[in-house]
Amino acid sequence: MKKAILKQEVERTFGRQLTETRDFEQLSHLLLSHTRERLSPTTLKRFWGYLKNEEVQTRPHTLDVLARFVGYKGYEDFCAQTERLDEVQSGIKTEEKITTEGLRRGQRLIITWRPDRKIVVRLLGNSQFEIIEAENTKLSVGDTFRCHLMIQHEPLYLDEVVHQGQPAMVYVAGQKDGVVIEVCE
Repeated sequence: MKKAILKQEVERTFGRQLTETRDFEQLSHLLLSHTRERLSPTTLKRFWGYLKNEEVQTRPHTLDVLARFVGYKGYEDFCAQTERLDEVQSGIKTEEKITTEGLRRGQRLIITWRPDRKIVVRLLGNSQFEIIEAENTKLSVGDTFRCHLMIQHEPLYLDEVVHQGQPAMVYVAGQKDGVVIEVCE
């Protein structure tokens, strides 16, 4: 069950389902870029069951790398933290929300999340932002993304992230504990 959830989290972070050989090749490159650890496309295909006639025996290292890719310390941390996924709830959020309509072009935001992550972004317009500072995160200065709605103390979903020339992807900041956003004047 946990491995199926991990697959879903990886695909959500990657931005799409893994259905073709090139998807596994792109994910392999992205993993190396983000975690500095390599998993071959063949290893990924085995884990996803893409290679139908091969028995799947997933090594702990593979699970750890994939868990780190989606924001956890390793697979053990992922398993401990995903217990919360069973507590899915719905409701109206009363925390402060920030929309791009409420910001002006060129305005900066400081976004932080645990344990010690920080980005400073500038609104380019049309819900598109550019990262102008980055600390302790997989994101880099010069990366761009789209985001229409940000809610204090909730995960922040960045869409169409362009990172170091890689294909556009989705990135989740503060996946477990949410983000804190400071609007600069």
